[in-house]
Amino acid sequence: MSKLFLTIFFPLYLLILTCTNISFTGFWTDLLLIISLAIWALWLVIKNNYPKAWYRFPMRIFHLLCSLLVFGFLIKKITNPFNFNNLEVRSFYFQQVDGRIFNAYFIPVGAYSGGEGDLWITESPRYFPIIETQIYYKHAVLWNFKNDEWDGQKIDQYQILNEYIKTEIIATPR
Repeated sequence: MSKLFLTIFFPLYLLILTCTNISFTGFWTDLLLIISLAIWALWLVIKNNYPKAWYRFPMRIFHLLCSLLVFGFLIKKITNPFNFNNLEVRSFYFQQVDGRIFNAYFIPVGAYSGGEGDLWITESPRYFPIIETQIYYKHAVLWNFKNDEWDGQKIDQYQILNEYIKTEIIATPR
């Protein structure tokens, strides 16, 4: 049963992540889930516990290809020195603005981009908040959502984000 679930869910999940803007809520959720699915697929290949011989070879190849795709993508992202700032992501989860649920993620990019960092905002359905859909992305925002102080004064970044959502997403028609 677990082999059938993995065989159906793993490629479907890979397709949803790569071809749509839909993902699970959280920055690290999809990454950790996809790595665990790839490890599980490799474990099934090594374990070699398929019931029928004609079924064994195609499933081994299929699970190996999906795992190689995941690990190849990860190695490509890890070996790029410009992606090391992905570990500095600042997340704002479940911000309710006008009855809608938003999640925001900010990655500082430094002085080379002309702004403070990348900001993307996702929206979660009200009755199923474990998934999110990306609705806004800006490469070089002019506000640093990572800092909690400005000129020695404490800043409420959540309030600034709520105002940003109201002006950039809700007030702006798509």
